[in-house]
Formats: sequence, structure tokens, C-alpha cells
Amino acid sequence: MITGNHPKFGPAGSVSSAPISHRSIPPGINVKWGSATRVVPDRAERWGTAAGRLLPFDRPPQAHDVFIGRVAEPGRHTGIELDSGRKARFQPGDLLGLVFGHRYATRQFLGDVPPLMPFYHILSQGGVCGRVLSAPPKFSAPTLVEPLGYWSTAEGRIANLRRYALPPLPDAPRVRTILVVGSSMDAGKSTTAASLVRGLCHAGRTVHAGKITGTACVKDLNLMADAGAARTLDFSQIGYASTSQESRASIELLCRTMLSRLSVGSPDDLVLEVADGLMQRETRFVLDEFHRRQLVDHVCLAIHDAFAAPTCLNLLWEQWQIRPTLVSGVATISPLSTEELRAQCDVPCLSASELSRPDVVQWLDAPRCHIVPGRRRAAAVAS
Repeated sequence: MITGNHPKFGPAGSVSSAPISHRSIPPGINVKWGSATRVVPDRAERWGTAAGRLLPFDRPPQAHDVFIGRVAEPGRHTGIELDSGRKARFQPGDLLGLVFGHRYATRQFLGDVPPLMPFYHILSQGGVCGRVLSAPPKFSAPTLVEPLGYWSTAEGRIANLRRYALPPLPDAPRVRTILVVGSSMDAGKSTTAASLVRGLCHAGRTVHAGKITGTACVKDLNLMADAGAARTLDFSQIGYASTSQESRASIELLCRTMLSRLSVGSPDDLVLEVADGLMQRETRFVLDEFHRRQLVDHVCLAIHDAFAAPTCLNLLWEQWQIRPTLVSGVATISPLSTEELRAQCDVPCLSASELSRPDVVQWLDAPRCHIVPGRRRAAAVAS
């Protein structure tokens, strides 16, 4: 397991090369801005323009702070996702526009926002940075970046994504909402959500889609748009580099904002994906909010392996009194695994290709999934 003092890369924040002087960077060098920063206006494309907008790196970073860093030692990440979703490769010495954030990923890096250090780790391809706390044993060391300065707002303050947060809209219409949750990371939630969007669109419906929680990355939104979603939105466009370690109140506000913003135009359906698995803290906050306010009409559960299905179905019922309308995910990747899944479920199990068909509406036009209003049976998750 990789930790802050793993022998692969030494103590967190250390690197063999000396810090670079701003004056030694040619003004024509371009700055590759990670997609996690795309809500920030007026991002400079060249160092000659960017240098004058930087503020000294003289206070500890906070979640969602934006900065420019220099690639010191490439590691696991060798490229950064741009706003378009294209992955731009980088080399040592390249300049990146990045943002600090926590990361929770059971199959990737677990990371936090650390104190002042001379070097930081890239935690995700969208440009979220911090300090790696753990990772799968076979992972290579994280890419190290040297901070050159905080990006500033027009008023001369440190740019933080929360400054660009969208507020919820009042009097938003109530739109039929389908929530996609999963048993774990890589359970097939994004594919399930995109497949649902495609099936609904081919049935003649107008669909808006979004991702409520996770670590900033435009790949999933592009997948939803490619499937036919007329409008997409995710948490990073509402001012979050990552939703890991956010408070309950912050997650509740995020849910209200996303629902109200995506409901503009009164689409026929909303398809909303929740990152990671049912065990994650923020996923539980989302389910608490949707259950408490009766905001969800259908839940689609993505399962990685048939063996997890009974546990997830029981958990959804015991803690939120939710019985999913459909089950899908990686467990439906083949006819054999689908049959194993169906043997464990009393809920219809559909593959991605089946969700993509227009007749998926027969399940979603039926009465809403069984959701018992009222308080959760289990104790609330700590904020």
C-alpha cells in the first residue's frame, strides 16, 4: 500500500530536483488547465500572462483552491484531462492548472489536502491534487508537481471553486428522477446511467443528466451527452473539485442545486449518477437527502458481482426503505453472469444493451420504486 512515506517516492513533498525560479520559465510556455478547473473564468493560456496573476504560496492549501504547478516527476498520471475531455500528455517542466481536493477511490488513490509542502501529488486525471495516503499495491508512484503560485480572482484573492458555486434555483419544476447508485467503484454506474439516457431518448423523451458526487472528470458527462442527454451538469460545475469530505449540509445543498438546475426546461426525465458505492459517506448523505425529501422516483442499482446483490438490496431497504426498480452493472456483462445475478435478485436485471432500448420505459412508466417515506431506520451517518 502506498502511503505518504512509501519507499517508491520518499517522504511526501520531496523530490530530487531543486525548486524552479519563475524567471527561468519562458513566457511562451502554455498552461494545460485540468477539466476540474473549468468553472474558473479567464484562465491564462501562456506563462507570460499567467505569472502576473499568481499569488504567493504562503498559506496552507484549502479544498477547491486553484493553482498553477510545474510537473517535477511524472508518475502514474502522464496526462491531464482538458475541458473537452481530451487527455493532453505532459512532460517534466510542463505547466498545469490544478485544484486541491480530497479523493476517495477504493481502486485508485486515496488522498487529502495537506499542509504547505514543496511538492504535491496529482490525484486524478482531471487535475485534482493533494497528498496520496494509500493506493493499490501495484500502482506506480504518483506524479509530483511543484506549486508555482495560487491563481487569483479579478479582485486579487486566491481563486477557489466555491467562489463560482451556482445557487439552487427557486420554484424549479418537479421532474421524474432516476438515481443510479452502485455496489462499489467500477460497478458500471456511468455505463448504466448513459444506457438509461439512451433508452429514454430513443423512446422519444427529453433527458437531462448529471453526476452528483465524485472527483472532477468530464468523461462521464461526455458519455451522457453522447447517449443523448440534452443537458448535463456535475458537481465541479457547481464549485467542487471533489465531494469527498464535504459536510452533510454541503452535500444537501449540492443535491438541491443540481436538481433545480437540471429541471430547467421541464425535461421528461432526470438521470443522476452517484459516485463510488453504498458504503461511502457522501453516497449515504445523498440517499438520506433524496429519501427524506422524497425526490427520487426510481433507483437503478449497478452491481459489480452477483454476490454483492443481496447485501446491497438489503442495505437499501434497511437504511432507506428503497427497493430498486432495476439492477444492472458489470454483473450483466455476459449472459452467464447475468443469470447468476438474477438468481440473487427479486428485481429485474437488465444489461447495458437492454437499458439502451426504447422499451426500458415500460419499467420506468410503472409506479415509482417502493420507497417508504419517513426517517431512516438506521442511525444517521455522522456529518
